[in-house]
Amino acid sequence: MWEFTHEQTIDAPVEVVFRLMTDLPSYRNWNPFLVTCSGPVEIGGVVSGKSVLGKARTSYRHKIFEYVPNSSLCWHDFGLLSLLVYSRRSRYVEAREGKTHYKCHLRVSRPLSGLVNLMYGEGLRNGIRAEAEALNREAIKALQK
Repeated sequence: MWEFTHEQTIDAPVEVVFRLMTDLPSYRNWNPFLVTCSGPVEIGGVVSGKSVLGKARTSYRHKIFEYVPNSSLCWHDFGLLSLLVYSRRSRYVEAREGKTHYKCHLRVSRPLSGLVNLMYGEGLRNGIRAEAEALNREAIKALQK
């Protein structure tokens, strides 16, 4: 098992940030990590799309296991492959003096987690960081409209 956490201050109110996080079809316009994303944003909703992991592009399908408006959006792998490698990606936002504290936590476990870290770990970590930075830029742009 391995884990990665990225935290960042986003220069916009939590409502603006969370609206961007949950507008999955718009990811293609600003998100360098999850370049396509679709699905219902609700508990049990299946989210699918494509992600960029360094030089590789991969398809994904995740199920939302936690959704609290203006607070959290969390999903995990499911299906047969999740018996061998299982990831949980949790994103949390918290209002702090007109800004947003953003935290993304990735946990990868099960027998092939080490192989995933070797093959895609750097791309996942860089993608999560790039997504947070892009989310900050997009939230600032949304405020200027």
